[in-house]
Amino acid sequence: MHEVVAFSGVFLGVLCRTLLPYVEKLRDALDRGVKITWDNRYGYTASAALFFSFVTSALAFPSLQIPSSTPSLLYLLLISFGYGWGLNDALNKFLVDWRKTGSEPRIRG
Repeated sequence: MHEVVAFSGVFLGVLCRTLLPYVEKLRDALDRGVKITWDNRYGYTASAALFFSFVTSALAFPSLQIPSSTPSLLYLLLISFGYGWGLNDALNKFLVDWRKTGSEPRIRG
């Protein structure tokens, strides 16, 4: 049971972090008064986000140390959610930085 809750937390954390930029852009568009219409690309993007979130969660889950005694399953869900969010955030920051600087690693300092 603990493994299912932990994997669900990691998956939800990764998925929420993946969809956050879209939600922010949608909120900004609504604040500007732009009319939002459905485009099939949204469905493709959501499907891709769901797939990549599952793959990222499956790859990250084995390195998550599940505590043997947790106060509650909610605590375990929150810890694993934070783990998934942080892992995906670090990956996103790395990929954005890599895309901006090119494939050559740069040492800052």
